[in-house]
Amino acid sequence: LLQNRRHVIHSISTNQTKFIAPFSSRVHVEDGSSDNLLAGAIIAGSLAATFVLSDKLVTRNSSVTLMEAARPVEVEELKEYSMVDVKSNDGKDGKPIWVTYGGMVYNITDFISNHPGGSEKIIQAAGGPVEPWWNLYRQHFSTDLPMVLMDKMVIGKLAESDQASVDEYMERLLEEDPYAMEPDRDDGLRVHSETPMNAESPYEHPVPLLSEEQLRDYRLKVDLSELGLPVKEFSLEDLKAMPKHEVVVTLQCSGNRRGGYNEIKRTSGTSWYQGAISTAKWGGVKLRDVLEAAGLKEGVAIEKGLEHVRFQSIDGMKASIDLAKAMSLYGDCLVAYEMNGEDLPRDHGFPVRSLIPGYVGVRNVKWLNEIQVSSSEAEGAWQRGLNYKTLPPSVTDVNSVDLTRIPAMQEASIFSGITNTEFVEEDEEMYIEARGWAWAGGGRNVVRVDVSANNGGNWITADIYEGGDQKFNRGWAWVFWKAKVPVNPSRDGKVELCSKAVDIAYN
Repeated sequence: LLQNRRHVIHSISTNQTKFIAPFSSRVHVEDGSSDNLLAGAIIAGSLAATFVLSDKLVTRNSSVTLMEAARPVEVEELKEYSMVDVKSNDGKDGKPIWVTYGGMVYNITDFISNHPGGSEKIIQAAGGPVEPWWNLYRQHFSTDLPMVLMDKMVIGKLAESDQASVDEYMERLLEEDPYAMEPDRDDGLRVHSETPMNAESPYEHPVPLLSEEQLRDYRLKVDLSELGLPVKEFSLEDLKAMPKHEVVVTLQCSGNRRGGYNEIKRTSGTSWYQGAISTAKWGGVKLRDVLEAAGLKEGVAIEKGLEHVRFQSIDGMKASIDLAKAMSLYGDCLVAYEMNGEDLPRDHGFPVRSLIPGYVGVRNVKWLNEIQVSSSEAEGAWQRGLNYKTLPPSVTDVNSVDLTRIPAMQEASIFSGITNTEFVEEDEEMYIEARGWAWAGGGRNVVRVDVSANNGGNWITADIYEGGDQKFNRGWAWVFWKAKVPVNPSRDGKVELCSKAVDIAYN
């Protein structure tokens, strides 16, 4: 057992069993501290296995499930492959795509387009081991889904000598932790994955850390080359010298409430409940001002068919919005450098980020370093892949649809949530005093929230007591509501509440 407080490498070799079971159900291993959980893939059989573990990998004092009811695989029945065999199947020239993990060989060819993180990420591991990549994208260890999916793709075992080489490489790789310089976070966050940090308020890679020299040399590039103009660069000081604009905006992950879907049918991605949303006052320079300072003339761009504004972050993330939104006098889009009157925190995009009110969270690109006006939307999984497109519920395999014909999410829909409830009794009648929030994308003001205690049989209109006075069609922030709902508890004393919001378009 090799241990350096942050990580553990554990190798097991035994000839006692003849099947491979990557985790038998539920595993909870501690390294001596109450908040350090270990998770990985144990390979039983004649193969050595390595699993890479992170301090506080998931929410404190909770167990980790990586494989439920794993299907035993007879080792003796599996063909042995060398790493040379694997490397020759890297997807090029029409070849299949193989990867290895923990001494096993997997054919992931048909899974590429269904990968929750996008095809361009998983393709990096083609023809080689995935261990180094999972050391960076550690969200794979916070759920059993990766192993459940991979279990169906096993085609063989990796030669022991080759797996030993992978193990040795991982030992060297773990000498430096890519997450060692992460900022401190609030202890009250509901953490789904700590490395990288995925958390929601109580009820995607390391955060970039710029040195003083890098910050001094930082430039935001604005690329108008499709208009025949040179690339323009802006320092942080240049941006702050331009007219400042402030706006209160709610940002929400497009996967918010996914945890509720999982209670009906399993989905991929972080199992958010209703906390992947919050609100701040953002300060910065209007995006349209930056584009115009770089030389953009909206009319010329429209004539040339340039309908998209692309964003790219320091860590390579790419997304885009429509030019009409970016240039709208009423759209309030920012290149933001402040949050609640202070410099952007690192977790929220320092030194600057795009701020696109009313759009899904992924369009608000953190750690922004390049903007481009283009005739096409951004490349990559965050814009063109499966992650941010909505498919019919009957579709469970993206290979059966043409993703290019399905538009990416931009404006958000409408949402509401219940956050607090309390039973009260008045004149021998029972009530629930409920409170919650509601928000609609596109700046569409929330005009009503209804609450029911009998599965929609009757609705009580709530009082919107905060946020209801926002500008017309610029309702970028959530509203808070409260309602006093008469109830008739069931025999077990339980009452189920539901809420629904209505926006100014009567969605």
